[in-house]
Amino acid sequence: MTSPVVGGNRVIVVGGGLAGLCAAHSVLEHGGSVLLVDKSAFLGGNSTKASSGITGTPTQAQIDAGVLDGVAQFIQDTNRSFHGISNSGNDKNKNESNNNNNKIDKEVSPLVEELARLSAPSLEWLTRRFHIDLSQLGLMGGHSKPRVHRGSERFPGMAITCALIDALEEQQKKNPQQVQIVTKVKVIRLIREPIDDVSAPITGVVLENRKGEKRVERGVVIITTGGYAADFGSSDMDKNNSLLARFTPNLLKFSTTNAEHATGDGIKVAEQVGAMLTDMEYVQVHPTGLVDPKDSDNHVKFLCAEALRGTGALILNGKGKRFVNELGRRDEVSHAMLQNNLTPFRLVLTEACAKEMPWHCKHYTGRGLMKHYKSGVELAEEMKIKPSELQREFDAYRKVAKAHERLQRRLRRLKGKTSSSSSSSTDMEKEGNKIPGSYGKTIYRNADSFRINAPLYVALITPVVHYTMGGLAVNVRTEVLDSRTKQPIPGLFCAGEAAGGIHGKNRLGGNSLLDCVVFGRVAGEEATRYLLSTFLGPTSNYRLNTIYSHLTLDQLSPLKPLPTGVSSPESSEDVTASNVKQESNNNSNNNNSSSEGGKKFTRAEVAKHNKPNDCWCIIAGQVLDLTAFLPDHPGGKQSILLYAGKDATTEFDLVHKRDIIEKYTPEAVLGTVID
Repeated sequence: MTSPVVGGNRVIVVGGGLAGLCAAHSVLEHGGSVLLVDKSAFLGGNSTKASSGITGTPTQAQIDAGVLDGVAQFIQDTNRSFHGISNSGNDKNKNESNNNNNKIDKEVSPLVEELARLSAPSLEWLTRRFHIDLSQLGLMGGHSKPRVHRGSERFPGMAITCALIDALEEQQKKNPQQVQIVTKVKVIRLIREPIDDVSAPITGVVLENRKGEKRVERGVVIITTGGYAADFGSSDMDKNNSLLARFTPNLLKFSTTNAEHATGDGIKVAEQVGAMLTDMEYVQVHPTGLVDPKDSDNHVKFLCAEALRGTGALILNGKGKRFVNELGRRDEVSHAMLQNNLTPFRLVLTEACAKEMPWHCKHYTGRGLMKHYKSGVELAEEMKIKPSELQREFDAYRKVAKAHERLQRRLRRLKGKTSSSSSSSTDMEKEGNKIPGSYGKTIYRNADSFRINAPLYVALITPVVHYTMGGLAVNVRTEVLDSRTKQPIPGLFCAGEAAGGIHGKNRLGGNSLLDCVVFGRVAGEEATRYLLSTFLGPTSNYRLNTIYSHLTLDQLSPLKPLPTGVSSPESSEDVTASNVKQESNNNSNNNNSSSEGGKKFTRAEVAKHNKPNDCWCIIAGQVLDLTAFLPDHPGGKQSILLYAGKDATTEFDLVHKRDIIEKYTPEAVLGTVID
């Protein structure tokens, strides 16, 4: 057997989404070395799909826009959602129907305080260190102020995450001894010896590549593997291993916005060595999963950015009626949709709304997930309702908006104020609830633009499993807690969606990316501090680490079984298989596509290659054979297959930079198109 790597003088980050990337950069900033591993072919994870933005306050963008906000208000909004309290102050959790549930001033979690306190510094770190554009402000459900930041191009999750990927890969090129990125490998167990000793630290991981080959890596471990919102199980046997089936079996019937990699691997392997879980019963169902009219039964749905609702978009049921506050929290809107049940539901934007987020609307329309109508009359005809019915709904909505405008003026007069921004949001909510047809809505952006003869952008939507609030129990230093002692497990940290207890019963939009940045950075700093003080510290600790480092795979203690119905992501192969070289994405690809690069193709020739087992596309004049790339595409196969045999340049440019082809899949280039 090949000897495992000896020594533990680096931090091992497990998971290459935004939390993992922030952790890796933080390790480097604090003087440590880092190994970043991911089971997918490419870094980014679900973070690249985040479409609305990242929250933060107070920021320069808010100051420039005249938005009066602060950490205290951010904490209050987040805490309401954490405890499941609606804007009217009512707790929606039927299991906690005591008199205290109507209080808005419930105890604030230290994790919520830390999230809000570090929000502005985290956004400043992104903009200054990585030159990311976060100048655009948006409003999302549950937030009392516009504090969701994004740039003017691409999905904000994609822009932020890719910038950090590029920077980390550049660091790897400059100093490969300090930074190593390895993809297509998964962690099948954490090393804690002896496993029954509650004081025993985590000293490394066992990795397995796609060939089933295994090896030991030593070091401090940060779990950033994301959540389990795609952990449905593809068969009855797989469902026995599903976290969703174990904790929320009622959600197995829903579609998901998550890629197939979101199966809670980090949570499972940590639980096997004694880690504590928390809030696993809280899974967020997002109200606006986009339904592809050509593939409505697909289990994976593309997410429609919540920020579109912030522009003033309406949600209509199958009869063309409003029934909910579109700016309510995700859980509230989803619940209303499931209760209403008059499908199909539609998200409706006017041109005034669409102009505030043109990139998103163009992207959704290009993918066939949103449709442009010349007028509401066309929409009514497709809905099989009378245009007069839709007109009455638009007229009624404008009337409600006018009534709310009069209410604002009245409250300002009563308070002797001169600015709407100084009106009490609580008073506005209470009085706004009294307006018939408001459904508790207090912000009516672009309401006057809803007219029957005006152009519209419309998407079919449905509630979808989107985010898992539960995960590994952590403290504010991101240390993972032991289920037996409720104390930190030495050498194990966690950040991002794999960590539970940060968002409580319901996560607010924009807080996920913030969570990844805030606690990813904290995890990197704390893990490096632990590394330097323990692994490179006192002689006794160093000797202990050396003993652990020399243990071979077949000498590791047997793992305790997980609770019935759940297994670790370990393969069926014997864990004592010999160590072999893992696959690394140093991008030292020796494939030479120049022999194919000179070929010329007509568009008619390309059009013949339009199937999953034979998929060509045209991008910027280049002809690419993406058949072999389909399983590894971070955005899923379907987003490529939509353009199989076609020119995908416009849609490609909306999401990617041109250099990504040469960087990640140069072997796919067959030649150029000649017509």
